[in-house]
Amino acid sequence: MKRNNKKEAQGKKVVDIKHWAEGDRPRERLLEKGPETLSDAALLATLLGTGRQGKDAVALAREMLSEFDGFKGLMCATRDDLIKIKGIGRARVAQIMASMEIVKRQLRQPLTQMNVIENPDRLNDYLKTSMGHLHREEFRILYLNPSRHLISEEVLFKGAADMSVVDPTRVLEAALRKKASALILVHSHPTGLPLTSDVDIQLTKLLVKACLTVDIPILDHVVIGSNSFWSMKRHYPQIFEGENDIA
Repeated sequence: MKRNNKKEAQGKKVVDIKHWAEGDRPRERLLEKGPETLSDAALLATLLGTGRQGKDAVALAREMLSEFDGFKGLMCATRDDLIKIKGIGRARVAQIMASMEIVKRQLRQPLTQMNVIENPDRLNDYLKTSMGHLHREEFRILYLNPSRHLISEEVLFKGAADMSVVDPTRVLEAALRKKASALILVHSHPTGLPLTSDVDIQLTKLLVKACLTVDIPILDHVVIGSNSFWSMKRHYPQIFEGENDIA
């Protein structure tokens, strides 16, 4: 019985997109009517170009969006995540990752020209997009100038939070090298719940104390869940000595 099903599957003919009616082809429809007229799967299909044996590009795109829970999950997908999808080789992985990075940079660019403390919603949007659906915990540092504009960001480590991994000396050296006037700590919670642990609190205290020795305040430690933005500064203001800014 299974053998017959397999033969049926192998014999099932998939019509390549290039043989579809012109008005149904995602690329042609995009060019003629605009990208906003395409479904999520059709948009992704234009990026993929072709499907794989047994699936056209749109069907493959639907499979990917289902696997990653839409574009929000695809935005955080790693090379290893993408390569697991059958029919997605290195070239397509590179195309997808480059496209997702363009979106992240578009969201990050305004943060280099505005006070992120006074505009927490913009910071929130960027961090949720770039970190909200990571499959493992990630710890970042945002480096700010005197106007509280973003200078740059750095991923300090990936994986379960471990205070021994974070070297205050390394943080100080990076902050001084980047000529940062203030920092914001950020980490993601793969569970989706933005809750702080005793480890998070102790790590924050350690880094706040170290950075104050060189007059570079840490303004906040933000925890990113799947759809949430949690400020440690707001809930534990006593940790952040010498600063009154609240993100």
